Amino acid sequence: MKIRTSLCAGAALSVFVLAASAAQAQDTTVAWKGAPQWTNDDVQFKVRGRVLLDAVFEDVDRETGADQNFRAFRGRQVFLGVEGKLNNYLAYKIEGGWVNGGTPSWDDVVIEVKPNDNTSIMFGNIKAAGLENLTSTRFTTFMDRGPYGDFGVDSYLVSAVAKMNGMNWTVTGAVQGDSINSADVTAGEERIGFTGRGSFAPVLTDTTKVHLAASARWRDHGDETAFNYQSRPNTNFGSRYINSGAIGDKDTTFAVEGAVVHNQFSLQGEYANIKVDRLKTGASAGSDPDLQVGYVFASFWPTGEMRNYDATKGEFGRPKILNPVTAGGFGGVELAVRYDWADLTDAYSTASTAASRTLSQDAGEYTAWTLGVNYYPTAYVRFQANYTMGKNDNPVVGRDVDVNVFQMRAQLDF
Repeated sequence: MKIRTSLCAGAALSVFVLAASAAQAQDTTVAWKGAPQWTNDDVQFKVRGRVLLDAVFEDVDRETGADQNFRAFRGRQVFLGVEGKLNNYLAYKIEGGWVNGGTPSWDDVVIEVKPNDNTSIMFGNIKAAGLENLTSTRFTTFMDRGPYGDFGVDSYLVSAVAKMNGMNWTVTGAVQGDSINSADVTAGEERIGFTGRGSFAPVLTDTTKVHLAASARWRDHGDETAFNYQSRPNTNFGSRYINSGAIGDKDTTFAVEGAVVHNQFSLQGEYANIKVDRLKTGASAGSDPDLQVGYVFASFWPTGEMRNYDATKGEFGRPKILNPVTAGGFGGVELAVRYDWADLTDAYSTASTAASRTLSQDAGEYTAWTLGVNYYPTAYVRFQANYTMGKNDNPVVGRDVDVNVFQMRAQLDF
């Protein structure tokens, strides 16, 4: 209830500030960026938000036990927020709302200080690494990020992040805690992590762009629940069919990224190796496992568009639609195919006791193919369809699960 009240109060305050600024500013200009953006000298203000409406159909085929079919229609994300800058040195972004119809929560909550044009220091609920992770859900080629997004990189965490960039490179360092939406640890220490990332674009022309990056992360779970490496089959709906159990006391992750964009065609992939320091007490005792996770995908725009890569950020942004319906055109179409894999079997094979093997009985291998199609009537509206054929090959007899998922999305952001 407190979070819902805060979100509503924040929205009301934003409207009040907007009205007051518009009334007082004599030289305010307005630009349309999905929604009006007001600018007065160095001051900017914009209302932002997104609506993602999903339909999900999931067919679960178990090696033993009853097969199941699931169907769900839901608000994947319904967010509202504001963003702006107070001058050329101070900026902010605040956005919150509902995910899957649950309790309201915060997404971006950022205070940014820019000592110069090439340096940024941010405080708040922030992401720090991962090409697909840093690319907004509004612009990712597929509806969900797969196992790489579930345990290969961290999503939004309360962090202090420093970032420097040039025309074709970035360097990022972050100190991270837990999510702003997580309850405080009242008896002991909260988790802590350190993340570093560097990106470089060796080729950057009008027709061809090449992205290379590497990152490293070290985490300590503190007195919170131990790290659990688990994932759904390329969807945010339903159960997780590969699952290591809560085995991670600390872990160290090394990851690499690559992407090539040439006119309408693009290829992108990421891979991470996670070295886990297993909890040495209780049912999870055993040797320290190495876990692997990655993906690769290709996409093509038959309507002539090109994925929008920003080398100064080391991430992808909003595509420019060549012939939007608002100008009498057809819109843009993107076709894509993706392969995902994750290997947790070391978490099971290095377990030294029956109890620890039971804890990680679903610590198997996941592989999946996904076909996707995206249709953009305009750059701010998107319709998506994804079909995933996933296999979960788990170490315990009878625990294998095949999952086919068809999901669709209607998206508006501003």
